[in-house]
Amino acid sequence: MMHAAAYGRLGQDPRSISTQSGKPMAAASMAVAVGEQDAPPLWISILAFGRVAEDLLRLQKGDMVSASGRVQRSTWTTNDGEKREQLQIVADSLVSSRTVRPNGGGRKQSDRPRQEQLPELNDQIPF
Repeated sequence: MMHAAAYGRLGQDPRSISTQSGKPMAAASMAVAVGEQDAPPLWISILAFGRVAEDLLRLQKGDMVSASGRVQRSTWTTNDGEKREQLQIVADSLVSSRTVRPNGGGRKQSDRPRQEQLPELNDQIPF
């Protein structure tokens, strides 16, 4: 079993998927920068269940997100008969820029903790 963490930008709005058990499930795709700056991104699918799915569904296309979890390979055949393959992360953890900074900005000046002035140390270092 392989676990991984990936950081990238959502390429589409996450979509809700109905399960037979009624448990929340969501899916999205994420573009991850790999290699050189001008190289095309690696597209990874994110699958999420339960609370993590609910968190994913709060996001939207373009949001930066970090997903970690079990990696699995998804294979399918297109209508034209082409075989396709994509990596998926079955997310057990999800962190987004909206989670870290829900309003998208820094703190107001009055909300910032005061920086304490530390006394200047003039100790002699013995070596």
